[in-house]
Amino acid sequence: MNSERILESFEKVRSYLKKNDYKGYDPFDGLNSYLNILTFKNKYLRIGLQQTVRRLPFNVRPLLGIGKARSTKGVAFCASGLLSKYRKTKDENLLIEGEDLMKWVIENRSPYFNNYSWGNHFDYVSRVFYLPKGVPTVVWTGLIGSILVEYYNATKKEIYLDAIKKTAKFIIEDLPLYDEENTFCISYIPKQKKNVHNANVIGASFLAQANKSSGIRTEQIDKLSMAYTAKHQLEDGSWWYGQRKDMRWVDNFHTGYVLDAFLRYRDASGDSGFDEKIKRGFDYYRKNFFEGDIPKYYFDKTYPVDIQCASQSIETLVNFKDIEKANAVALWTIKNMQGEDGAFYFRKYKNGENRTPMMHWAQGTMLRALGRLAEAL
Repeated sequence: MNSERILESFEKVRSYLKKNDYKGYDPFDGLNSYLNILTFKNKYLRIGLQQTVRRLPFNVRPLLGIGKARSTKGVAFCASGLLSKYRKTKDENLLIEGEDLMKWVIENRSPYFNNYSWGNHFDYVSRVFYLPKGVPTVVWTGLIGSILVEYYNATKKEIYLDAIKKTAKFIIEDLPLYDEENTFCISYIPKQKKNVHNANVIGASFLAQANKSSGIRTEQIDKLSMAYTAKHQLEDGSWWYGQRKDMRWVDNFHTGYVLDAFLRYRDASGDSGFDEKIKRGFDYYRKNFFEGDIPKYYFDKTYPVDIQCASQSIETLVNFKDIEKANAVALWTIKNMQGEDGAFYFRKYKNGENRTPMMHWAQGTMLRALGRLAEAL
């Protein structure tokens, strides 16, 4: 295994991020354009603008007035990657740099709630809801919460313990629960019941971590929410994105989110009751989302290769201790999707690439994935 190549790639993307002040674009930042005013707040015009900016094979953002920006989730993922390398090397500069980033993340939480939560730095619209800038989601909040746990475990500092408690309170107090046959599904967003499997277990697994770290009572929301997603596992071991008929697809990185969340829950709670579900899920993941060493977005389609699928594949494979495969996927990604400046490309097509330097979608997730892999090698 080529650990030197992994570390070299890590340092290249880290250098790029520092040079750009940890700023970049996002696949869904199209509504930050001055053209947004011409959508007249119409759902379909908003979707059209957002998806056009996202899907074009070249970067039109500078022409549309969309600038690079920091992403709270992206910055937190960078901090997580730095912490992984710190654990491997004991280089105090990595810990200092990571703590500076986490301080910024904590300070830039959502202004809409007293408890701690995080959301996009842009307006976002999907087929099921519209989310104004700064309104939190359980995905961003749960993932950032898990990184707060990492920093608390590494430093035992009160700032992280306090943030863990307030983040858990947001999930417990400020997000609706969908109740189904003695199980819960934590809503993706506040004030509406929006059921999405990866969002549900990301929130629930963080609650288990928060309980272990801080002793905060979760009122069994964590266990019963994990049970909701566990019972909806499909016969082949996969999960739909959501149970609604318009959410019934299966993709790489959302499946990876689900699997990693089950592992975090088990590690934090000591509850091994979902082990058979976890095994079946990973068997499906391993068999269906790789074409050789290429990480696929969907089980039946290789291209375009999306960098989020690459980074999530590396991380999930490491978490399941499939280090050889994680290393192979990482080396393919470095060879085919990292530029000379250190930034990773957004997407690779069969003939060509979209080289837009995304922040959390590419640089943040890859720094974390490479850090995890370097730590495991």
